[in-house]
Amino acid sequence: MPISMFTLSFVFFFLTDDSKRKLLNWDKRFSIIEGIAQGLLYLHKYSRLRIIHRDLKLSNILLDENMNPKISDFGLARIYKTNEAGSNTNRIVGTYGYMSPEYAMEGIFSEKSDVYSFGVMVLEVVSGRKNSSHFDFDRPLNLVGYVSSYHILAVVSID
Repeated sequence: MPISMFTLSFVFFFLTDDSKRKLLNWDKRFSIIEGIAQGLLYLHKYSRLRIIHRDLKLSNILLDENMNPKISDFGLARIYKTNEAGSNTNRIVGTYGYMSPEYAMEGIFSEKSDVYSFGVMVLEVVSGRKNSSHFDFDRPLNLVGYVSSYHILAVVSID
């Protein structure tokens, strides 16, 4: 059955709208995360062409009428032969906050770069918070830094 573009919604839209967020119970959130992971595995391993997306973020994940996720916006994607591990570029593209540190600082990208972006999306789906909407002592902090600060506090308080 073909998917109509009018039936697709952004995951991001569900997380940022309080009334729609209630539709995303834990089972549905897990299902969305699992679907994104399966899509990423397909791109990296099972597709005829090996694809590194390079701009994975929730606004590039669409939901169909059954709330199944679809990865979209392949404008910055790179296609590789199966024996290539990754690449290096002087032209860094994508969305800061979702880029792996090695890609943002050195231009080195691979499947691991997409996996890092996937991790950021998992934090967003689980927390229901946008990646760049945190402030700590009047300074902006992205979601990864926000979660890391709580992890450090938890480790310190355990000892």
